[in-house]
Amino acid sequence: MSTHPDRLAQTLAQRSALAPQAENEPHDPPGPGSADARVDLKLLAFATVEALAERGTPAARARLADLEGAHLWAGTIQDGTARGFMVALEEAISLCAPPPEQPVDQGTDTQDVLDGAAVFEGKQLRRKKDLLVAAGGARVRFSRQGGILFVDRDADVHTDNCVCFEDRTDAGTLDGFEPLENERPRIFLPGFLTPMRFEQNRKRDALLLQGRLGRGARGYPCRIQLEGRKDEHHVRMSVAIENRHCGHRLRIRFRGLADSVPIGSRGTPGWERVESAGHRFLAATLVRSCGQLVVGDKTVAVPGAQCLGWIRHEFTLGS
Repeated sequence: MSTHPDRLAQTLAQRSALAPQAENEPHDPPGPGSADARVDLKLLAFATVEALAERGTPAARARLADLEGAHLWAGTIQDGTARGFMVALEEAISLCAPPPEQPVDQGTDTQDVLDGAAVFEGKQLRRKKDLLVAAGGARVRFSRQGGILFVDRDADVHTDNCVCFEDRTDAGTLDGFEPLENERPRIFLPGFLTPMRFEQNRKRDALLLQGRLGRGARGYPCRIQLEGRKDEHHVRMSVAIENRHCGHRLRIRFRGLADSVPIGSRGTPGWERVESAGHRFLAATLVRSCGQLVVGDKTVAVPGAQCLGWIRHEFTLGS
């Protein structure tokens, strides 16, 4: 098989010129490990598909009409093509019908204050021992010792340290992650993050955690927002990571939840069920920073695929 034109093209315009070559020739598909290449593109592609399904217009669909192709959506393409594809995705979203208006009030209002709503920050927050975020069904409690403890009585689940993070060097290409031999993953626990704001009112509980995953130069600034809305059974969790390093893969692990508690996401890629040393967990990729792409018989540098900067993921824990 020959190299696909999408992979050969250095820009989206070049791809259009090369596209006819793809019609009658067999070409290499994306590698089996490409599911978590270019996480930023994966998240944007998910948001685009979601917008098209919910409020798509003929103009929005027409913007992507000639942009089918496994390599484009897998991200196994050169930087110029990736940038052009992301612009097209953003334009398609902008051409969709406006989203429905959301309720303005998600925080503390006057009536909430009268009903005993509270916001804790600074010294007041540091003195508070119980940081419980409760939705209508599931709930989480945060502590230094137990990290993020998840409770869902309907599912008979009670798991402390249910969320952690793993980081490993990536010596592969965009077609697949390749760990370094004899290198063990670094494990980070969210219990080392600092509570910054805790809010409780009639409608929701919310806790903001902030700090670094890992100490020293190879740490990752991190913000985690836990939110429980009283009209929902699940707990919402957003995780924002600032990636400052090249050549690694940072994943989130969910322990003790995979078999009985649904875990949802908005486009987070690379989901994998793992059994290791008697432990079972579900993992997904937050950042895969990899700057190599094999094009034909050459290895091409793709620094844009290092995914430097802030990346935000959204999860739901519970049904």
